[in-house]
Amino acid sequence: MSSPFAAPDSRLNLPQIPWGSLSHIFMFGNGKGGVGKSSVSANAAGKAARSGLRTLIIDCNAQGNIARELGYKRAEWNDGGAGLLESLRTGTALRPQRNVRENLDVVMGGPALGDEFGIFFHTLLAKEGPHAYLRLLMCLLPIAHEYQIIILDTPPENPSLQRLALSTARWLVIPVKSDGGAEDGLAQIGLEFSYVRFVSQLNPHLELLGVLLFDTGRNYTGIHADVRQQVQKVLGEEAHMFKHLIGHTESVARLVRKRGLLVQELADRRREGDRSVPETVEGLVADYEGFTEEMFARALELRKDAAA
Repeated sequence: MSSPFAAPDSRLNLPQIPWGSLSHIFMFGNGKGGVGKSSVSANAAGKAARSGLRTLIIDCNAQGNIARELGYKRAEWNDGGAGLLESLRTGTALRPQRNVRENLDVVMGGPALGDEFGIFFHTLLAKEGPHAYLRLLMCLLPIAHEYQIIILDTPPENPSLQRLALSTARWLVIPVKSDGGAEDGLAQIGLEFSYVRFVSQLNPHLELLGVLLFDTGRNYTGIHADVRQQVQKVLGEEAHMFKHLIGHTESVARLVRKRGLLVQELADRRREGDRSVPETVEGLVADYEGFTEEMFARALELRKDAAA
């Protein structure tokens, strides 16, 4: 099967966009739900922020799962995506909630990105055509320079929001699970990538950074090899698989969302004496740290190659 990450087609007459200054935007996406996009988005952003990098998460999901990951679901300032919808509707700059963690700001998602967004965006698409998919990028541009890392968490159930994110991001990371259902989700995100990058050329600088195995046994090498074959079958042999993976640690996964803490924060609680936190949290911390460092290093390497 030919790769969706190849061969341009037609071109739209697009506005001038400073793509060269937008190489710090990462998107986690898949056409399938439940593969760890929100968990990886939040913990990668948390790692970047802890490292001293000014970081922004944009939660493009009507479920608002970043609120669970960061523990602000019931906060009075959680607007459920209303602020993001208003910026998209008016074409004005995004207004993040500042310092949800030190160095970490959030543009919140939630129910406002459901039916209300759908009605608005259907009208915008009828008026502007494919240019409508650049609206999120245009709302981000006024503040993008304030951040060293920007991460987009995206929904599989809303193709319009997913396409808005693809038209904004520099790098696409696809989390997958080894549960045998990877191919459909990979095919869907591959088709969306192909439309945004090649068919419409809405975002001619979008690149597949790699595919991340999520919630898998660390020593299941045979299963990992099978997933690699699935990935290459759908996305092409050039599709990169990250060396680091996120291991299966169910007790920790349940606890982080119950407490609204990142994995590193949960590990900190254990180190401070909280024995209700399983010792296995340390393995998960190492997984997220290793992956995040690999992700940023690979993006830097590809940027250098492109400039050479």
